[in-house]
Amino acid sequence: MRIGKSIFRFPGILLLSLFLFPGTKGGIKGEIIDSNKNPIEGVKVIIISVDYPSERYNLKTDKKGEFIQIGLEAGYYQIQCEKEGYSPIGKRVKVSISEIFETTITLERQKQQTVKEVPGREEMRKANKLFQEGKYEEALKEYQEAVNENPEDATGYYNIGVTYIILEKPDEAIEAFKGTIEIQPGNYEALKNLGQLYGEKKNYEESSKYYSLALKISSDDPEVFYNLGVCLMNLGNPTGAMDAFQKSIERQEDYADSYYQLGLLYLNQNKMEEAQAVLEKFLQIAPDDSKAPNVKKIIELIKRHERQSECRGPDSNRHIG
Repeated sequence: MRIGKSIFRFPGILLLSLFLFPGTKGGIKGEIIDSNKNPIEGVKVIIISVDYPSERYNLKTDKKGEFIQIGLEAGYYQIQCEKEGYSPIGKRVKVSISEIFETTITLERQKQQTVKEVPGREEMRKANKLFQEGKYEEALKEYQEAVNENPEDATGYYNIGVTYIILEKPDEAIEAFKGTIEIQPGNYEALKNLGQLYGEKKNYEESSKYYSLALKISSDDPEVFYNLGVCLMNLGNPTGAMDAFQKSIERQEDYADSYYQLGLLYLNQNKMEEAQAVLEKFLQIAPDDSKAPNVKKIIELIKRHERQSECRGPDSNRHIG
């Protein structure tokens, strides 16, 4: 399922779609740890393309709790992590052109109970197996049986939401993730997914609400700040958007899209020097990005305007003509 050309790069004010260059590859490198930050060996990791569910990779973590998959087309992927004795968890990530996306995933230990003592656990195991086999409709039925048996199991609702995303049913996914946060209000991934899904629907108010809630739990993800900035731009709050893009850059200095959006915001405020500086930084980071030709034209217009201003003198109008 594609959100525009890239997740949450939805069409709106000042936004240009991203186009992926054919033949370019990226990758995902991950570390899986427990609640004490110890690495977990032997975690089953399944990576599935959100756009093309038949594209899937089965991995296991090494002694350092790490895994890596390269050769991925640019786009969005669902990471599903499972190990006996731990609650399974899913995470959606973006793979960019010629980059390795790095992530850390924490698995929580399950309470020491037998399967019979945990309502819905057998259905959950069946569902996870069906999900791994790509039988998403069948998996969905088992996940629903699991939550019917144990309505307080937030993982079941979360997995239903992930399955609905792959089945391209965003409205149902939203309801499932809302079920997750009713039980676990601090479930970061569910909040982030709600932000993304409402962004797809161009409901920027709801999207920004869930992104803001996610950031109260963890403020380390540059993409969440970027997406919040996009929401605020579309809601007519350029000051808030600029702050979000700046925070995105603070967390990842080479987050090219944030420099691009900052450049456009500075242009709208007629701050030519600032616009030129951040757009040049964008070109330095992403010279082959599809937006690069347009950015070069903008920079040339700024330079031409500055030359004309120098010829006219200090009282000349500073708007680009």
